[in-house]
Amino acid sequence: MNEDNGNELKDRDEPITPGNEDSKMQTSKSRRTALVAIVAVVAIAAIAVLAWLLWPGKTGKPVPAPRSVSFGESSSPQTATAGDQVLTLAPEQLQHAGLKIETVGERPSTEVAGQLATGVVQANTYKETPVVSLVGGIVRSVKPELGQTVRRGQTVAIVSSNDLADAQSRYLSAIAALDEHHRHHARTMKLVEIGAASREELEMSSTKLRNDESELANLRQKLLLLGLSSQRIASLNSSSQISSEVNLPAPSSGTVTSRTVNPGEVIEANKELMRITDLSSVWVVGQVYEKDLATVRVGSGANITSDAYPGRVFRGRVSYVDPKVDPATRTAQVRIELANQGQMFKIGMYVNVAFASVGAAEKTMPIVPKEAVQTIGNQQYVFVTTEKTNEFILRPVKLAPESNGFYPVVEGLNSGDRIVVDGSFLLRAEWLKSHPSQ
Repeated sequence: MNEDNGNELKDRDEPITPGNEDSKMQTSKSRRTALVAIVAVVAIAAIAVLAWLLWPGKTGKPVPAPRSVSFGESSSPQTATAGDQVLTLAPEQLQHAGLKIETVGERPSTEVAGQLATGVVQANTYKETPVVSLVGGIVRSVKPELGQTVRRGQTVAIVSSNDLADAQSRYLSAIAALDEHHRHHARTMKLVEIGAASREELEMSSTKLRNDESELANLRQKLLLLGLSSQRIASLNSSSQISSEVNLPAPSSGTVTSRTVNPGEVIEANKELMRITDLSSVWVVGQVYEKDLATVRVGSGANITSDAYPGRVFRGRVSYVDPKVDPATRTAQVRIELANQGQMFKIGMYVNVAFASVGAAEKTMPIVPKEAVQTIGNQQYVFVTTEKTNEFILRPVKLAPESNGFYPVVEGLNSGDRIVVDGSFLLRAEWLKSHPSQ
């Protein structure tokens, strides 16, 4: 221990040679160089971000409408800032003003909307499932009505069938016959062992047993196809358990869009009783002229508008373009898949379709009713609501030409903003009272 301590002290007291000193200086210098390089990279990145944020070309441009997928939802209430022109009404003025507030809608931008067509809403046939009775008989009950929603596995109809009862009887007979042949085969094997029966008799018994097993399996499969569950078949042991009624379950979840039978009707086997459709998505089928087919292809976007929902745009995707052109109309059918939240679109509804290239159909622009627009001086304005019920922002806007009672907004508003429609003229009059110079 003393020798080790002495060597340790000796090492610490060893003088620094010129070679050691140069090595340590080089290490320190390289560390300082690396630190300076890191600081320089961070500084350059910060300057680049700041320059991008403050670049003059980024200011003064119109704010595009956001891609509003959930329609009917408005943006958060706005708060007046220092640069806004604000009109505040007294409580009694607000009470008698009769203001009507609406949310700014949107429509496809005229700069990107390509071919326009009229479309018809159809059910997504890939999501239509028929309810078919595989047995003939009498319809005892039909539970869901047209338009009702059903769940998969839910009993939708009950059919009483003699064919089902006969199939169960044959199944029970096959079980009894199989049990008898099992016993006969076991006896034959014992007789062969003692020499009381021939090998030929044993082979005939084995063949008969296999045939009976196959027949029972076929009858069981037929009962499954006729609508009996595995549990019900397994519990079928005596003739007292035979039932002529079969429950028809819904093969999928959805809405009943067709119903062709009523209780008490006599039906044949393989009769379709109703049709269940998943309406969470629908098809819009439009007719496109052959001169426009070059720019419409599978995967391209499409904007759907409807008179039933003015100011709203619904986005779909082209999923099929008919390879055949109608010789009479010179058009081809184009199918658009469209999400149908809340079943807003009904089967057979007419809609307008604006086709565009891939990705272009996402571009839209806000629109406002012409009643909401007021002119003060040479500038057009709308009154935007704020988080205060009696406070309104006088918002200057840049508008495109009017179309069907709506102005497309080029600059000044976003889709989802809340504006005054009816009563905006009264707000204009109140504003001019307090600002006569305008």
